[in-house]
Amino acid sequence: MSESEPPHLPEFDSSDMQEYDALCHCGTVRYTVTLSPPLAKQKVVSCNCSICSRNGYLLVYPLREQLSVKSGEDALKSYSFGIKRNLHKFCGKCGSSVLFDPRMAEHGEAPDLLGVNVRLFP
Repeated sequence: MSESEPPHLPEFDSSDMQEYDALCHCGTVRYTVTLSPPLAKQKVVSCNCSICSRNGYLLVYPLREQLSVKSGEDALKSYSFGIKRNLHKFCGKCGSSVLFDPRMAEHGEAPDLLGVNVRLFP
């Protein structure tokens, strides 16, 4: 796949989806993610970049609109490094790594994905 080619994503299928509630360690940040296909059929990625490996991220890539923060959005803090494009979001109270935001729409790219850490799913 070339850099200009968008990542291959499965088509969203409302007959093959599941909603997952997730929360940080202290429970301040609570959110729901809708995945199609469900998690058992998703490709879960163990990114080997320095921050993802240190924080233990196991990632799935829903569209931004498939994630809904229920509480604690104001507690989320951001960290970025290098070219400062990806915002790594973590709970400002307990430090749980929640997601990373590559801000694709801001850079004129599609689809507008988030990297969501499945380790926070119960």
